[in-house]
Amino acid sequence: MTDILAQRFQVDYRFDVAFTRDAFAGDNDTLANLMEADPARPARALVWLDQAVVTAFPDLPRRIHAWFACQRSRGVALAADPLVIPGGEAAKSDFGLVERVARTCVEVGLCRHSYIIIIGGGAVLDAVGFAASLVHRGIRQIRLPTTTLSQADGGLGVKNAINAFGQKNLLGTFTPPRAILNDARFLTALDDRGWRDGVAEAVKVAAIKDAAFARELADLAPRVAARDAVALERVIRRTAELHLAHITGSGDPFEQGSSRPLDFGHWSAHRLEILSNHRLSHGEAVAIGVALDLLYAADAGMIAGADADLLITALHGAGFRLWDEVLELTDGRGRRSVLAGLDHFREHLGGVLTLAMPDGLGRQQDTLSLDEERYLVACSQLRRRYRRNPENAIPSFQGA
Repeated sequence: MTDILAQRFQVDYRFDVAFTRDAFAGDNDTLANLMEADPARPARALVWLDQAVVTAFPDLPRRIHAWFACQRSRGVALAADPLVIPGGEAAKSDFGLVERVARTCVEVGLCRHSYIIIIGGGAVLDAVGFAASLVHRGIRQIRLPTTTLSQADGGLGVKNAINAFGQKNLLGTFTPPRAILNDARFLTALDDRGWRDGVAEAVKVAAIKDAAFARELADLAPRVAARDAVALERVIRRTAELHLAHITGSGDPFEQGSSRPLDFGHWSAHRLEILSNHRLSHGEAVAIGVALDLLYAADAGMIAGADADLLITALHGAGFRLWDEVLELTDGRGRRSVLAGLDHFREHLGGVLTLAMPDGLGRQQDTLSLDEERYLVACSQLRRRYRRNPENAIPSFQGA
């Protein structure tokens, strides 16, 4: 006889996403308002800084010290000097940074009522956030994303992870941050590649979530390429809203199911990053992955050719090079190496491949298979377009 005591409970999570400019100005109290603090028992914070951010803003550590001094009466205090760490994918390539964060937390005596404040790009947010989720079973983290990708997408979710065994984000946790603070000042230091990267995620989510935004991107993308800050902030704000609406309203924030709407175009993008040894940024890989999936979807009748063109033109207008030679690499059996991304994705989903695809412009459907021959046709179409104009001009779908 089997006796089962079935248990169930729910946990109500809340995290705020704030938008500001110059968070560490002495009179800007946005960050303090996001922290739960009591002047009688100050909340101690450990701040981790992406090296690239400090290179762009050398006075940032000093300004952080000065800001905390101004906020002392609010009950927030630094636990130690801000710590600077290398960024990029190297930050999440192994357990090195995770162990360093954990060791530092022990050395300075952080407790579960403390804060870990992470300032940097998506890789640093992922790796330090992963460490924060492990120490004391979870120290409250506040993220200040500093790239267009992380402000529009990567820094907004509940995932914390590092790469392992040749797979992106293989090891990690789902731990919501206490808050996210998008500071537009950090974006001013980005080079053109970093400045445009977030547009790739905007096109991705617009394609499956918001037809009106998809059409708006046709106008916004060239303005972003021209470094129009107002256009970029509009792209980030709307993309963030769409991502957050899915995370909080889909009923599956911890990705227990197989549907992955926000991974449209990503099964190949993750593989392209690996194949290029991260020569391609995440945004550049996503732009190519989305373009290919749009061509595939148009050929399969999932989206009108004109609508696929609209979005591919937006990617082109933002300045993306929508082809890379790694797409032509093959494995020992002659299969395109990029297609191994399908195998990794299927394994990640528990053995059942579920790919997000458009169901017309601004709507999403799941498909349980991908026709590899049709995908190779999409690759050929994109390759022919690139050959016609290596500067990445993209003729219409109808003329592919």
